[in-house]
Amino acid sequence: MTTELKNRLKKIAAENGRSMNAEIMARIEQSFEITATERSKAVALLAQALAILEGSA
Repeated sequence: MTTELKNRLKKIAAENGRSMNAEIMARIEQSFEITATERSKAVALLAQALAILEGSA
């Protein structure tokens, strides 16, 4: 980890009231989550696909 990145992480962790390790873990976990907007778009696309498939049956 570069010194610059470590300093940025240390500052953000302090602002969030977390240790550096907790900040790293929170950011990693967040990277695996999809947003509500993304989830809504996915559901809408699946509904459209289902409607198309049901219409062609």
